[in-house]
Amino acid sequence: MTVHVFGNSPSPAVATYGLRRSVQTASLHVQKFVSKNFYVDDGLISCSSVCEVVDLVKNTQSELMKGGRLRLHKIASNSTEVLKQFAKDDLAKDLKNIDIDEESLPLQRSLGISWDINLDAFVFSVDTEPKPFTRRGVLSTFNSLFDPIGFTAPLTLEGKLLLREIMSCSSSTDWDDPLEEDFHKRWKLWVDSLKNLCDLCIPRMHCIYSVENASRLEVHVFCDASKEAVAAVAYLKVFSGETSDIGFLIGKTKVAPKHGHTIPRLELCAAVLGIDIAEIIKDQLDIDNEDFHFYTVSQIVLGYISNDEKSFFVYVANRVGRIRAFSMPKQWNHIPTEENPADLATLLC
Repeated sequence: MTVHVFGNSPSPAVATYGLRRSVQTASLHVQKFVSKNFYVDDGLISCSSVCEVVDLVKNTQSELMKGGRLRLHKIASNSTEVLKQFAKDDLAKDLKNIDIDEESLPLQRSLGISWDINLDAFVFSVDTEPKPFTRRGVLSTFNSLFDPIGFTAPLTLEGKLLLREIMSCSSSTDWDDPLEEDFHKRWKLWVDSLKNLCDLCIPRMHCIYSVENASRLEVHVFCDASKEAVAAVAYLKVFSGETSDIGFLIGKTKVAPKHGHTIPRLELCAAVLGIDIAEIIKDQLDIDNEDFHFYTVSQIVLGYISNDEKSFFVYVANRVGRIRAFSMPKQWNHIPTEENPADLATLLC
């Protein structure tokens, strides 16, 4: 076979394997860039100097062409000095025909997120076009907001809960039939609130210090739950000598099951969610397990995690085992509700 069918289940895995195989004889820096910083065909990386990023990208271009006849292009950067080092045809489509020195650089999109390269910040572009109040229209509106990092987790959680309520009450309705008017006002208020995201501007850098040159890194993960939802949020603490700075890393929320869960069980689920995002962070930032610190408002959960004697029911035992596979009981701490940032998401429920 010389081609792969677009849409075949194994095709993305084969494409990724082919991409990595193309640089197997390249330098370690190029191999790490391709294997660790590519998602399908998008490569994202941050470097400490212009020379470093130019050398890396040009070497990667050469190795991909030599090893797999793959062309690496559509380059965008928050540095005009970097952009000047590449031919116009290698730049992103909307950067090819502008004067980089004189004109404002256009907004870039990467993995569904809008990146203002002039401010070097993430921004949100909200689709304000009204959609019909049907199951299809409601689902389309909700899915138009893509936020994998969790910047808007409290807002999207409110939408998830309302969406579940609408869908459950309209399960027998056709996808294009009008929905019950009882939900229309609440849905419109939520959709109108999305417009406020246009004013949200989040710096791309985690904090003021370089993660690569830090003397020490710590990750602090906060967990919380309510009867409606569970939430977890992680922050990175970067030490530079005697000083430090803290920045948001990732947030995640889940809608709680409708029945059969007590608050202690939901708090335990929130702790497992905290472990989930901790594993993502460890994999991406290569931070040791010992440098993670976890916080929960539930003394019961802390009792579950620290217990070595009592046997639990299967539900609790499985989740405690999941937590202790990644962390030690001494890494878990109690935090008052009013000081817990994860409470912001569950409080809105």
